[in-house]
Amino acid sequence: MMIVSKEQERAKMAWELANDVPNNLIDDYASLVKSAPVMILTNGLGQALAFIISKSKSKEYSLLYDHLNKWLAGNVVWTQNEDISNDLIERVIHEKSQGYRMATEEALAFLAWVKRFATALAKGGD
Repeated sequence: MMIVSKEQERAKMAWELANDVPNNLIDDYASLVKSAPVMILTNGLGQALAFIISKSKSKEYSLLYDHLNKWLAGNVVWTQNEDISNDLIERVIHEKSQGYRMATEEALAFLAWVKRFATALAKGGD
């Protein structure tokens, strides 16, 4: 049985999701993903998600929200009851401080991988 580390799981999902970003959006997506960790560290995960939602008419923002939602849904131990929607912002809004901190740390760790792969796939590269 092969043992896969959490870092490998993050990398695998980040690679798959970054590769699913359409070619015409990859540069904008890479730019957004580069700034997302700073948004989270400066304003908090909830505020950063609210900002991303407010800009989600732009496809790269809705993709980033969807990618964070997919990853955090299965990789954070949410402490609130199951009656809350599975949507990320609903979970974050209703989460206790310990779960909120865990979600923030997991989002930052995941975004580090997404940032690397999206930058590598961007036409401009880095």
